[in-house]
This record gives sequence, structure tokens and C-alpha cells, in this order.
Amino acid sequence: MVKPGLKIGIALSIILVLPSLFFSAYEIGNLNQNEAVIDSIYSSQLESVLFSINQYSDDVLSGWANQLDKGKYGIDKEIELLETKNYSIDAFFLVNSDRHQLFPKENIPQDSINGLTEKLEAVYLLSEQEISNLQRYIKSGYQKIGVLNADMNGKSLFAFARSKDTLKVETILLLVDTDKFIKENLGPKIQGIAQDQYYISVIDRKSKSELYSNVIHDSEDKNIQQRKKIWLFPDYDLGIQMRGNTIEDLVRKRTKTNIIMLVIMDVILLLGAWFVYKSIQQQIRLTRLKSDFISNVSHEIRTPLALINMYSETLEMGRVPTEEKKQEYYKVINTEANRLSNMVNNILNFSKIESGKREYHFKETDLQEEVEIILQNYGQHLDNKGFAVSFKASEDFPNLLIDKEAVSEAIINLIDNAVKYSDETKKIDLVCERDSEYAILHVIDSGIGIAIKDQALIFDKFFRVSEGNLAYKTKGSGIGLSIVKHIMDAHGGKINVRSASGKGSSFSLCFPLK
Repeated sequence: MVKPGLKIGIALSIILVLPSLFFSAYEIGNLNQNEAVIDSIYSSQLESVLFSINQYSDDVLSGWANQLDKGKYGIDKEIELLETKNYSIDAFFLVNSDRHQLFPKENIPQDSINGLTEKLEAVYLLSEQEISNLQRYIKSGYQKIGVLNADMNGKSLFAFARSKDTLKVETILLLVDTDKFIKENLGPKIQGIAQDQYYISVIDRKSKSELYSNVIHDSEDKNIQQRKKIWLFPDYDLGIQMRGNTIEDLVRKRTKTNIIMLVIMDVILLLGAWFVYKSIQQQIRLTRLKSDFISNVSHEIRTPLALINMYSETLEMGRVPTEEKKQEYYKVINTEANRLSNMVNNILNFSKIESGKREYHFKETDLQEEVEIILQNYGQHLDNKGFAVSFKASEDFPNLLIDKEAVSEAIINLIDNAVKYSDETKKIDLVCERDSEYAILHVIDSGIGIAIKDQALIFDKFFRVSEGNLAYKTKGSGIGLSIVKHIMDAHGGKINVRSASGKGSSFSLCFPLK
């Protein structure tokens, strides 16, 4: 049968913990999807940066083409001006029905001009379809830059058409030095966009080497994964990476943080459920102990009441033959009445302790004298139980500042426990001694002893040792030792116990000398 505490624990787990665990599992399952969305957003942002650089390179060439088409100085002069202002331009090659003419840069050697002319003528003839499309575009009012495959190491060849007059168009081939164009035109644009936020590089796709970067020296943090082909230079890539952390780093860090937070939340909820479960379990245990306490107290009170009732009825009915016997009955009634009074006082004092209302009145007292008075008052009860009691006083034992009634109550509780938990050997020794710090009263019995595992619990309220036949049969309230500990704490002292199963117990009341 499942215990009520376990049932409550299972219910708490279902109500508090399982929904959180299901939510955590759902969130962890969605993390990849969420991070994919974040990655897509970052990628789109970086792609827009690359797009603007690509668009700028296209605008530069379109500006050159527009200058040759709309320039006011004539085609020859405009070509000369462009070559002078832009050191990345190597040559223009003009093709129309009247002429095929090369406009080289001044620094090109004369012996290379003929070879270059032949090369550009051949490319022009091989690109007839593309050039025809460019001419058709210009006739409709749209000027487009075409990229031609010239297979010229380190050079890029472009073509565009221009309107010669209202009826005729001509084609211009533009040869540029790729390295110089990127550094002259894209470099400032890259620096302006990158600033301190991005690493932006131009990478040669064939050699996989970096042609240009906004960072002069190689950086250990640079690991560019986001790349896009440059529209006008298909053999080169534009690469971009966020400075400090890559997109993958940010996504990974965020994923790790989310998982850690979810795990921490689950652990907190589990701990909370565990503490609630333990608290309820403790309350159930206390409820059970209180129920046992009421049962045990009722039994303990019933015993002296029965004796008092029996002896008083006998006296009342005049069945006691001698005066000596009457005195004996009176003494039994008095002893049991004292026992009953002590039980009631224990319960009342425990109630005051629980409510925080118990008060202590300290005055200088001879503790050894009080021990002798207690043994004298309880002598007959101990004799009737068959106990041999000895008391060893100390010559240098000092008077103590104590609450006499409270300390007497503590001693009586210890003696009463010694009586209850002694089996065949019925012997109790009380010894007073002192050391450098404490005045100590030992209450030593030869009873059944206390197991090591129970010694840390015996001062808890309502706790009773239940191992062994005698311990199981012996009734008690379970509050005696908790009261003793509270009394000693109030006196700034302590109570120590030395015991082992089957070897008796020694309780020591230690009162501080200072």
C-alpha cells in the first residue's frame, strides 16, 4: 500500500514538475528551429551588406559607360580622361562599322599592343551573341554591362554598347586590372561599410587567397564562412563575418544559454517539489508522532491514576489492617501523585516551549543538594522498581546560576528514561564532576542503550527509540529529551550522550562555569 506522503509527492511531481519538464523538452526541441530562423535573419543582414558592395562595383562601371555614352568631349577625349583618372583601367577597345581601335594606357609597351589588339578582336568575335544583346538593350534605352570571358591572367574584360547616333550603336570593350580595381574602387567602400562591425574580404576563388580585406593583418578571430560571388568579377568572392563572434558562435552561445536556463529552471522546480514533499512528509510524521504522543500520554497517566484510585478506595473502605500499612499506602499515593504531577508539568512545559512562552528564573543553587532531594523524593518509586541508585558528589563542585525547578525537571526526565529502558540490570549512577569549562552531572544507566543512527534524533520532539522488545513495549510521550535539551540551551550549556546498543547510556548535563 502506497504511503500518504508518497502519494502527495507523486501528485506534486505531476502538478508542478512534469508540465515544466514537458515545456523544457518542447523548448529544447524548438531551439534548432528558432536558431535556424535567427541564422536566416543574420544571413539576410550580411547578404544585404554584400549586395550593397556588389551594387557599388556595378555602379562604378555603369558610371564609366554612361560617361562615354553621354560625355560632352567626344569618345576619344572621354576615354583619355577615364584612363587618366582611374589607374585600374588598362585599355578601351572601340568597335563599330567604321573602325576597330585600341586605346591603351600609356604604360603598356608598344610590342604588347598588337598582341592585345588581336586578343580583344578574337574575344569580340567569340562573344557575338552577348554583344548583340547589349546593342539591343541600348537601342531600347537600357545600358547593361556585360562580363566577357577573356582568360587573361589578373585582368577582367567588360563590354557595353553606346549610341553613336540615332541609328547606329557601337561596342566598347573595357580591360581593367582586377587587383587595382578592387583596391581603388571597392576598398574605400568596404572600409566605409565594415567600420568596427565586420570583417570584409575579397577572396580569389581559384587560389583561395585573400586579395583585399578591411583588416590589414590576419586575425585569429577571422573565420569567414558567409560568401557571395562578385557580380562583375565571377572569379572572386566577397566574404563577410561579424567582428568578435561569428553567426555560428552567436547561435551556439544563445542555444547553450537557453538550454542552461531551462535546466536550471527544471532543477529549481525539482528542488522546490522535493522540499515541499519533505515538508509534507515531515508534517505527516509529526502528525503521526503527535497521535502516538496522545496515546502514550494517556497510557502513562492511566497507570498512576489507577494506582491512586485503587489504594485510595482500599483506604476508604477500611480494609487496611494496620497503621503501618496505611502509611505505606499513603506513600504510594503520594509517589504516584508526584509522578502524575511531573507528567502534567512536562506536557505544560512542552506546550510553553512550543509557543515560546516558557520563562526561566536563575539564581545561585547547589546542584548536588538538589540531586539528593530528587533521589529522596523518588527513592520509594525507584525501590519499588528494583533499582539500585548511587550518587557520587564532587568536593570542588561549584554553586551554579540555574533555574532550580527546570534543572530538577531535566534530571527527573533522565532518571525516568533510565528506569523505562533498563532491562535485567537495574542500576543508575549519578556523578558530579567539573573540568576547566563545565560543571557536569552524569546520569548513567545499564539499560538497552541507543543505536548510533538514533542518537542524532533522540532530542527531536516526539521521537522515540523503537528497536528492541523493551523499547517497543515501553510507553512514553517522546518529549522528555527535547525538554531537557531546551532547558540546557536556555542555561547556555549542552547535553551529551554516550551510548551503544545493549551497553547502557550516559547522559551528561554540562553547565558552563563562566
